[in-house]
Amino acid sequence: MGKSIYSDFILKNVPRVITQVDRDEHSTTYGSCDRNHWHLKTRDFTSSILQQTGLSLALLYSVNFDGNIYYKNENLKKWSEATVYYWSKIQLKDGSFNEYYPYEHGFPPTAFSLYGACETYKRLEMMDETLIDKFRKTGKYLISHIEERAFNQEIASITALYSLFTIIKEDWVLAGIEPKLNRVLKLQSSEGWFPEYGGADLGYLSVALDMLSEYYYMSGDTRVKTPIQCVINFITYFVHPDGTIGGEYGSRNTTYFLPNGIENAVQFGDVNAAAIKDRLFNNSKMYNYFMDSVDDRYFSHYLMHSFLKAIEKERDNTNVNTVEKLPFLYNHCEYFKESGLISATKLPYHVIISLRKGGVIKVWRDGEEILIDCGYRVNYGKGKVAATNWLDPSYQISFGNHVAKVRGSMNVVSLKVSTPIMHMGLRLVAFLLGNKIISFLKKKMIFANKHSDIKFERIIDFRDTEIIIKDTIESNHKIRLEKASNMSLRHVASGKFYSDSDLLSETGVIATGINEAKINIIVSLDDGKVTYQYEQLA
Repeated sequence: MGKSIYSDFILKNVPRVITQVDRDEHSTTYGSCDRNHWHLKTRDFTSSILQQTGLSLALLYSVNFDGNIYYKNENLKKWSEATVYYWSKIQLKDGSFNEYYPYEHGFPPTAFSLYGACETYKRLEMMDETLIDKFRKTGKYLISHIEERAFNQEIASITALYSLFTIIKEDWVLAGIEPKLNRVLKLQSSEGWFPEYGGADLGYLSVALDMLSEYYYMSGDTRVKTPIQCVINFITYFVHPDGTIGGEYGSRNTTYFLPNGIENAVQFGDVNAAAIKDRLFNNSKMYNYFMDSVDDRYFSHYLMHSFLKAIEKERDNTNVNTVEKLPFLYNHCEYFKESGLISATKLPYHVIISLRKGGVIKVWRDGEEILIDCGYRVNYGKGKVAATNWLDPSYQISFGNHVAKVRGSMNVVSLKVSTPIMHMGLRLVAFLLGNKIISFLKKKMIFANKHSDIKFERIIDFRDTEIIIKDTIESNHKIRLEKASNMSLRHVASGKFYSDSDLLSETGVIATGINEAKINIIVSLDDGKVTYQYEQLA
């Protein structure tokens, strides 16, 4: 058996995933996958989305690959089965589950945990009508609810429901899937991406791809094959020369990527998928691999089982050759108007820009990132910040003749910190209003678009020998202008994982007590030198 491209990454991270599981058979929380609950006692309930760890254990038990010491180990099987029984134990009366708050009735934990539980049940050949009744209840909940803005979650509900159908073979499940699937496919961007809080995000797009391709893998529904290929074609433009993907230009700023959707597409001969796989996962055994910074929560959530599903499918994909070049390897300039993203290469340079996020720009030279510029901030104090790098549909954007423009008003964002009183209040709201708390929190932490009176414009001019960025900031009152950090102001649970871009990002005060600023940033295409010129600060 040859060594897989994924095996080293899996094996070096499996121990910390298993550590999350309560493996004591006499414990009342036996099978809980939330270490903060069962061991550290810092949470008084289990975040049920983490029960997907059970699927990772089931895959480790059932998939044989080089170095897998867990294969056919009966303890793995017992622990995995225990996660499903514990999942059934913490199910709410309406079939839903909690993630962040008790009585939350959250959509993501319900969708993802049903998928994990059903797949574990099938893989371990479990037989228990009580569990099947629990599956049915959760399935009915998902059919009666829709996640409107985070499409990876809605697609996960479709895949979870189909997995349920493969167990119970009842037509009401297929009938419930149909309107969900039709809606998702109808709202896919013509550019290939599925919306994530108003824009395209590469990490969450990989989750959507994982789930949609898994639905195809189980169902054979040919309606989703072309949409899957459109997703993959879009992704190719945002694979970076240094073997990373995503980040500051995405709608949710994610910097990870799930492999299972890519491996599924390789299985039906997609050469773009094979090229993405080679670039993103070939270095997974290296000490500074870009996904080493993913935290324990997201390894337990969907990252580990995606890698394990991918390694299982890889055994059947050995005849697919990588012949397609990724866009960063050849000269091109592609403007995706709906997402506001630009991918451009003039060898040896590669550039990605997000106009919808105020002109965030990343530049690579000879495979090395040399510039990350996220615009500007004005700090009002006490966690209140105005910034240019906020996903805003009201920004005026354009691109033509190799010149990109964006103008608009800085958005004001308040950075929230939990306090005992706030925490108690949110729990009370969750108890009284259930899943309405999620809409409330999203409005406060994710969709808080509030314009300041500070105007900005960014013009990015691609020339033969240089890239010139011209910025203008105007305010009716005196401001303290600072370079923006690459740390996202939008709350994203799977965001702010460390990346090497953090070392490149420059922050600091530009000027204090000014009404206007004109700043030029020049990137030389001869030597890669980046120069800042402060033309006017008044």
